[in-house]
Amino acid sequence: MAITAQEIRANLTRLVAKWGVRKGYEKGEAQSFLIELFAAYGTDLSKEARFEEHQGDGGGFIDCLFPGVAIFEMKSASQTKQLERHRAQALGYWKRSADPDSGTPAPPYVVLCSFERFEIFKPGRFPGEEPMVSFDLEDLPDRYTALLFLAGREPVFEQNHAAVTIEVVENLAALLSKIEAREEGSTHDRRSFLLQSVWAMFAEDTGQIEDLRFTRILDDLVANPARSSADDLGGLFAVLNDSAELRPTHGLYEGVPYVNGSLFAEPARIHLLHDEVSILREIAGFDWSKVDPAIFGSLMQDVFGPERRHQLGAHYTPESEIQKVVEPTIVRPWSNRIDAVDTHAEAGEILTELHRFRVLDPACGCGNFLSIAYRELRRI
Repeated sequence: MAITAQEIRANLTRLVAKWGVRKGYEKGEAQSFLIELFAAYGTDLSKEARFEEHQGDGGGFIDCLFPGVAIFEMKSASQTKQLERHRAQALGYWKRSADPDSGTPAPPYVVLCSFERFEIFKPGRFPGEEPMVSFDLEDLPDRYTALLFLAGREPVFEQNHAAVTIEVVENLAALLSKIEAREEGSTHDRRSFLLQSVWAMFAEDTGQIEDLRFTRILDDLVANPARSSADDLGGLFAVLNDSAELRPTHGLYEGVPYVNGSLFAEPARIHLLHDEVSILREIAGFDWSKVDPAIFGSLMQDVFGPERRHQLGAHYTPESEIQKVVEPTIVRPWSNRIDAVDTHAEAGEILTELHRFRVLDPACGCGNFLSIAYRELRRI
């Protein structure tokens, strides 16, 4: 069974916790680090790759060659601020890795890594010494899609990872205005489409929808204007509503999970014009995993106005009011129990109970109460 996005993110979180507190060095720890990195993506590197591959004729040694996939050039953590100086070396290995005599092409990806920072190149398509994407080790769980080739999947190099801001909310309002102006779908359909799209953007950035599937569909719609969002996004929403145990194994909806509840009970099939698809693609490019629900709720209130908020069911309660319920009913009781712990056994029991704890909001509007309750539980 293929490894899931949530499993990859969990594995990478453990890897970051281990390697983030030590200064890795190239000669003694590169192989261990790479084996653990590949394992996080479900790949046994010890069986797949070749270490210290000699290129001959003074070409040096490639730290790790994953045939047909990638070259890894490792540097010690002390070289993190000087990675740019080592790009020519890594890309030189890539150029010399092809063997025309045996019909062996150079692998498509090059990764330059100092334990603390990653730079990823795709030199066959984008020549030059500028990486496709770069990020720090601590960001790896959130940027896991950039290394999906380690799991045999197509990576996603998302450059725009700013948090959701007023710009995003304004773009949502602009998109809704465009759809309303040409009377595409009913008010109910438009409401459902916006809410289902927002949920999908949250879900793919937190690993609940595999491999940025929503964003990939939008990219395909941008590249192929003859296709329709009513078919492709509507189909995605329908799959999210399908409770069948067997999930799609190929195509647009590969790995898309079932989502219980009623959000997708009526999959919204709204046809977007090409410029509207582009707006939604820009919105999807932001990092929805880092949205502050309290800020987002207040922005929704300011930008959408009372009538639209009523149509969307997005009724906003400020955090100051929510904390009047969350602090005495969730935070304080759990904190008091934890402060009274005397043994490891007691701590384990409380942790088990905490994992099973559920919060119900029967009057859920924009979800701010649940989001803040969840945030406080994570802090506990």
